[in-house]
Amino acid sequence: MSISINTNMAYLRATNAYNAAGNSLNTSLQRLTTGYRINSAADDPAGFYYASNLNTQLSGMRIAYSNVQMGYNMAETAVGDLQSINDELQRIRDLATMASNETLTDTQKTEIVNEVQSRMDEINRLAKDSSFGDIKLLDGSIDAGAGVRIQIGANSDPELNSLQIKNVFMKTDTESLNITGSAAMFATVEEAFATASAAAKFIDEIDAATDIVEKQISQAGIAQNRMDSILASLNTKYENYTAAYSTVMEADIAAETANYTRNMILQQTAASMMTQANSRALMALSLLPQ
Repeated sequence: MSISINTNMAYLRATNAYNAAGNSLNTSLQRLTTGYRINSAADDPAGFYYASNLNTQLSGMRIAYSNVQMGYNMAETAVGDLQSINDELQRIRDLATMASNETLTDTQKTEIVNEVQSRMDEINRLAKDSSFGDIKLLDGSIDAGAGVRIQIGANSDPELNSLQIKNVFMKTDTESLNITGSAAMFATVEEAFATASAAAKFIDEIDAATDIVEKQISQAGIAQNRMDSILASLNTKYENYTAAYSTVMEADIAAETANYTRNMILQQTAASMMTQANSRALMALSLLPQ
C-alpha cells in the first residue's frame, strides 16, 4: 500500500470507527442508566409511538380502577343504610303483629305506637342522612332511573367503558315507601294502630315497604358483583398492557452490558489504530533524502 502525506485514509477510517463506537457506547450507557431502550423518539419512532399509546391506556386504566372502587364503596355505603332501614321495618312489622292481638291494654298500645313512631323517625333520618362524601344517596337527589354513571375503562365509548348503577340510590323515607302519608293506606301511625284489625292491615304495608328496600339492596349486590368482575378484568388487562409496554420500552440489561463492553473495546482499539495510522504517515520522513 502506498504512503501518502496529504490524505491519511487509515487515520480517517480509524477516526470514523472511534466515533461510531463512542456513539454506540453513549447509547448503551444511557440505556443502562435509565433502564429504557427507547429514551427519545429518535431511538425507535414506531416503538415510541406504540409505547406512548400503551402508556396512555395504562394511565386511564389506573384511573378507571379507582373509579370502580369508588363506585363499589358508594354502593356499599347505601347498602349499609338500607340494611339499617330494613332492620327498622322488621321491628315495626313485629310491633304491628303484636298490636293485631286484642289482648293488649291501652298503655301497651300507646307504648307500641310510640316505638313505631320513633322507628319511623329513624328511617326518615337514615334516608336523609345517607351520603357518600357530599352526595346524598337515599333522599331522592339521585334520579333512580338514570342511576350513577361509573367510568370503568380508559376510553370514551359508553357501551364498553361505563356502568350505570340503577335502582339503588332512590328516596327511601316512610312517605316514599308508602308506609304512612296521603298516598298510603294510613295517614298516621296512630291511625294504623287504632284497632287490632288496622294493625293487621298495616303488616301488609310494611311488607310492601320491606320488599322495596330489599330490592334496592339486591340491585346494589348485583352492581357490586359486576364491579368485582370489572376490577379483576382491569387487573388482568393492566398486567398485559404493562408487559407489552415493558417489551417495547425497557432495555435488556444483559444485552446492553455486553454491547457496552464491546463498544468500549472497539473504541479503545480504534484509538490505538489512530495512533498507528499517524505513525505510519510519519514513515514518509524516513524516505526523504538526508
